[in-house]
Amino acid sequence: MNILVTSRELDIAGYDMLSRIAEESNINVYITISHNDERVLVKGNCIPVFSPQINSKFSIKAIKSLRRIIDKYKIDIVFSPSSAALSNAFIASIGKNVKNVGYRGTQARVRKTDPTYYLGILNPMLSHIVCETNDIRDYLSQFIPTKKLSVITKPFDLKWVEQAMLHPLQIDNLSQGAKTCVYIARCKNRPYKGLTLLIEAINILNNKNIHLIFIGDYDEADYEMAQRSEMRNNIHFVGLKDNAIYYLPLQTMFVLPSLRDASPRVLREAMACGLPCVVSNIPGARDLIVDEETGLLFDSNSANSLACKINKLLNNEVLCKSMGEAGKKRIADVYGVNVYTDKFKNLFMSM
Repeated sequence: MNILVTSRELDIAGYDMLSRIAEESNINVYITISHNDERVLVKGNCIPVFSPQINSKFSIKAIKSLRRIIDKYKIDIVFSPSSAALSNAFIASIGKNVKNVGYRGTQARVRKTDPTYYLGILNPMLSHIVCETNDIRDYLSQFIPTKKLSVITKPFDLKWVEQAMLHPLQIDNLSQGAKTCVYIARCKNRPYKGLTLLIEAINILNNKNIHLIFIGDYDEADYEMAQRSEMRNNIHFVGLKDNAIYYLPLQTMFVLPSLRDASPRVLREAMACGLPCVVSNIPGARDLIVDEETGLLFDSNSANSLACKINKLLNNEVLCKSMGEAGKKRIADVYGVNVYTDKFKNLFMSM
């Protein structure tokens, strides 16, 4: 069996899973790269193949390249982790005996009146869609036969945070004995990420012993809101950081205030680093933790509820430690890479 994977939006879990599948003697895995620097990402027995980077749902260069690759390597299955890649793969496989598998990791709505969706997940040529969460699968079942849908939640390996644990970073100018809650996200033009809500919760607490460390981009309105508050000296906008994960291990807790967020990787990272997590009670994200065991769920879109949960952990070091340890164990036991790999391998073999 020959599998072609478009690299757009492949992450460390994807590359790791594919390298394990490629160890099978009867499976060849080809992964597209757009420049030589990407070769280092292609691990093990996986084979890199050059193809233009896919940045839109219709790229003549990408389509021609994918068709050549399909013919040259006698591709049986094309796995496209992004909607743009899936659209180009559909067009490239016209007239070919190829199965197209896509991925859906977002809870964004499907618009049947938008013709571009028929280039992607609503395309009748679709063979299968891998869904990140159960609620995504349940939603898509309104448009796609359930036999074409499966749930394979992304894994996490504790070794992926080893360097962060060995060389953790902390911001400057924290007061002695300060408690910290950290949030990492790209929030600019994304109000659903909940940064406003988190700032409101910190203001409600009005506790000078707690500091909010936010790593990511943001809207000016949120920054100005923080600067106007009595807690302005305790709210730290660190900005975008390539090494954001290194700021996790030394914090007191991780907070995910999102109003919608399928199955956030950063929550797995925080759990792997041993942090108790305060998480919005929304589909997908809430499935990653066990409430009152590995973290705390708060009522989505309620700053008061969020403040209450943060306060519960604020001065309870025993609870923080026990939840952090339980979360780390959950990552190892439930979200292992082997289970993830087996599910994908079985899916590909079944096709």
